Amino acid sequence: MWTLLRRIAHNAAHLGLDVYLVGGSLRDQIRGITPQDLDFVVASGASLLAQRVAQEHQAKVVLLDEERETLRVVLKDGLHLDFCLFKGATLEEDLWARDFTINSLALPLHPHLPEETSWPDKLIDPTGGYADLSYGLLRATSHQAMLDDPLRVLRGIRLAAEYHLTLVPETGVLLRQGGRRLADIAGERIWQELARLLSLPVAYPWVELMDREFQLWHQLIPGRLRMEETKQNYYHVENVWHHCLRTYRCLEAILQELPTLAEGHLVLKALQQPLGGSKARLPVLKLAALIHDVGKPDTAKTQPGGRISFHGHSAAGLPYASALADRLKLSNPERDYLLHLVRQHMQPLHHYTNRDHSVLATYRLFRTLGQEAVDLLLLSLADLTATFTAGERLSELAPYRSFIRNLLQQYFAHYRDWQPSKFFTGADLIKRGVPAGPLVGELLEKLAEAEITGEIKDLPSAQRWLDQYLKTRT
Repeated sequence: MWTLLRRIAHNAAHLGLDVYLVGGSLRDQIRGITPQDLDFVVASGASLLAQRVAQEHQAKVVLLDEERETLRVVLKDGLHLDFCLFKGATLEEDLWARDFTINSLALPLHPHLPEETSWPDKLIDPTGGYADLSYGLLRATSHQAMLDDPLRVLRGIRLAAEYHLTLVPETGVLLRQGGRRLADIAGERIWQELARLLSLPVAYPWVELMDREFQLWHQLIPGRLRMEETKQNYYHVENVWHHCLRTYRCLEAILQELPTLAEGHLVLKALQQPLGGSKARLPVLKLAALIHDVGKPDTAKTQPGGRISFHGHSAAGLPYASALADRLKLSNPERDYLLHLVRQHMQPLHHYTNRDHSVLATYRLFRTLGQEAVDLLLLSLADLTATFTAGERLSELAPYRSFIRNLLQQYFAHYRDWQPSKFFTGADLIKRGVPAGPLVGELLEKLAEAEITGEIKDLPSAQRWLDQYLKTRT
């Protein structure tokens, strides 16, 4: 990185420009983290410098903001170099206009940069960010900085979680005030920060703080207040919202435990599969944990004995999940995944309580769960773990935990890659006299079920089975 910085400084000097490395890349360097992008500011000539650096590295230039003359150079190794003008008349004004002191650092670059071990001595640090970072504190640069962009409330929470920082009291007050304007922020920007927070291994303390201290989930989740107002039956000692929060916490604990399980590496690999080719599934899975019971307030009914039922709450939650997806501008794959998790989150528990754990019943379960089978099994385990831990009934959890682990093992051993042999196509069935229409699909599914149970082993047995099935239908 330092060789690259010296080359950029050399190019700036050739153009007669003073260039500064600023922001998060310096914060990361101080924390011993390799930055994924580098931010540079100049008083003028940002476009000229970006073009020159891009030409030297045979890289592309992307214009991000014409008004602020902000450009991005994308190097072949994926590193992003962002160049822009000062926000303000001077570098110091630029640094004070940033969000938090730990992001308000600057390093002047020149062709003869100091050795990597001594560069912190050269930092320009008007806000005291280096000391705050050293002491593990998150401090807003000013009240105005929070007013300028309410998204900084979420960013502050995410930074505190990611870097294990403590919010100084006055910054907590500013975040609380700024959070009231979160509704003014574009959904995709909110999701970008929220997804980074939810991608952390343990974000629960901050997810809970977002609710308790800053009331941010009230603004984001449709139906959030009604969830808190809705009591549950004797299986649950918490209201719907607090149960969902606990489910989130249990899900993170389960994910942390996975490396110790025999099937854990397969589960982790499945969770790393992107949605739609590029979107991470883990933050959406955690979001689903927070809203999986959002349909319960609409379906709550008190039975004659006083017990409260929530029949159909999974389906009732879909409009709320869809509204949340709209609010956060989720991509189509993220939306479909979120809605599928909410819709099917009760299926593993239904399979457990029905007591029919035959090969056919298990196949039908996995067919219903689809490609998200692993995700839904983990969500179901987190759901029931939350119920039993809240009611101090952990001893009752062991059988269900074993049941879920057994299903995971069966899924990876038999069901994940299994495909029916397709002894017959739909066209074959029509040729044999099956009328075109829904019956064709029904028969193909029945053939697959007969194969998974061992009734069909080859083409002759498939032909016999089909003849007998058609005979009984007529």
